[in-house]
Amino acid sequence: MTFFTSDLGSCSPGFPVVLPRWRGPTSPNAPITWQWPADGKVRIRNLVSRGAMRAIYRFTSLKLGRIVQLESSLEEQVALLLDACPTVSAYAEQPVLMEFITPDGSRSRHVPDLAVLHHGVPMFVEVKFSRDVDLEVLQRTRRLIDLLAPLGIGYRLVTEADLPAPARLDNAWSLLTRGRVDVSPTQLVLIHERARHGATLGELGWKQPSLARQLARKIMEGRISVDLSCPLDANTLVSTSRHAEGWLWA
Repeated sequence: MTFFTSDLGSCSPGFPVVLPRWRGPTSPNAPITWQWPADGKVRIRNLVSRGAMRAIYRFTSLKLGRIVQLESSLEEQVALLLDACPTVSAYAEQPVLMEFITPDGSRSRHVPDLAVLHHGVPMFVEVKFSRDVDLEVLQRTRRLIDLLAPLGIGYRLVTEADLPAPARLDNAWSLLTRGRVDVSPTQLVLIHERARHGATLGELGWKQPSLARQLARKIMEGRISVDLSCPLDANTLVSTSRHAEGWLWA
């Protein structure tokens, strides 16, 4: 069974990015190692199979330029936020197969739901509804945080309680539905120059569909900045400096 989000349109061929495959420890005695998908593959395991009865959620990612497959509606919401977030340069679902030593000395395997590159910092993310977070999940989370931190890699458990405020969710959807067009270099210079001197989205053309699509694209790319904690409208101030509000999870 497969669920699709509402059609968001086609991705521009110039936009897609690929998540860098950061290296893990190579020693067989390391307390944690991980394996990326084989060359030419984007997931360590494919969620869609003939005759599968579980629900699979899918959407066409603007950022990645391909179909993203998720196992729950919550994973889908998180992935859509990552897709729209200007401070997330890339992400991937079902990214690696981890093998790590548990506190009692046994070895365990784990496939995190997502890998994310945020402000250049790598992070693995596990997404679960609160009802599914048991002692085993909490112990695994603490163990992986401890093992990955010395490597400069984050690990985060996300539940529905961690989703951002409704305004940020609405902004993500607004950006994704508008921003599926590329912007010419000339138009980019014009947008950037006007934003540099201080302007609102309305002054830059937010109420004109063609201009709104260009502005949304540049916000998602991080070329211009807005406060994503408040609903985007014609009065939203635009700047050319990067700031914390670019993170949709703030």
